[in-house]
Amino acid sequence: MTAAGDTPRETCRDARLGMLRHVIEDLLSIEPAGADRFRAAKQSDVFDRVYGGQMLAQGLRAAAATVDGARPPNSAHCYFLRLGDPTVPLEFHVERVRETRTFSNRLVRAQQNDHCVCLMMFSFCAAGEGLEHQWAMPDAPAPETLASRDEQLIAIHGDELPLNAGVPWPVDIRHVNRRPWDPEIGEGRNLLWMRADDALPDDPLLHACLLLYASDLTMAEAATARHPIRWEDLIAGRGIFGASLDHSFWLHQPVRFDDWLLHVQESSRGGGGRGFTTGRFFDRGGRLIASVAQEIFIKETTEGSGR
Repeated sequence: MTAAGDTPRETCRDARLGMLRHVIEDLLSIEPAGADRFRAAKQSDVFDRVYGGQMLAQGLRAAAATVDGARPPNSAHCYFLRLGDPTVPLEFHVERVRETRTFSNRLVRAQQNDHCVCLMMFSFCAAGEGLEHQWAMPDAPAPETLASRDEQLIAIHGDELPLNAGVPWPVDIRHVNRRPWDPEIGEGRNLLWMRADDALPDDPLLHACLLLYASDLTMAEAATARHPIRWEDLIAGRGIFGASLDHSFWLHQPVRFDDWLLHVQESSRGGGGRGFTTGRFFDRGGRLIASVAQEIFIKETTEGSGR
């Protein structure tokens, strides 16, 4: 996978940058398709289904097109209702639920073939002042001292990467402690660095969309780490099926996603075939930028996937 004269790190970064540009093109390709309706014809071909984080990012872009640009997004809440087909265009139907002096609320339905695939609610908030506090950022080694997720997977598997391994991912991810493919049982608390590995334009909405996109990439890891689940089987749907059920995200302040963020994710509960994980994103200055929560569905299966 390495061209003559290239190092594995350079090769991984080149592939990652190509995928990042593809994702940004997908976000910018949201086009009007009627009154408060939008269409996204393109999907990133990273997985065998529509990636949930991409639907969220595209849904946010569609919702923002109906909101005063001075109001940045402050939260997103969604339910994944069906597995999306990456070969079918997505349509986003936006409902202007509420407009106040401070908040704008938008309900967005992502649809394929007249079926609702994902139901999303977005909130946009005008800037204000008030109480301030936050948890401290935990200690972690600098991201420059760690190998990227792509590099580590290629070092282990070479060209024989597991199905749905997602290499390259458009986001540079560097695990601090347990990696999802490590065989030992984890304690359900993972730390990892992530960023878009290229300079991005000064578009706050684009940075928010990309962080929302990335916030869905690794949330299942803290939950599955607490059980003897082989990562290769999980991502391939081989004897076990997993999918995100819902996803909540809060953006506490504007973000630069082309700089490193430390994602601290913890799974506090699993039961009834579901695992619950929360996460917090800190910038390198120790500021808490965003928070996230997700529930995933996990079941053993011998007949393919389904909920």
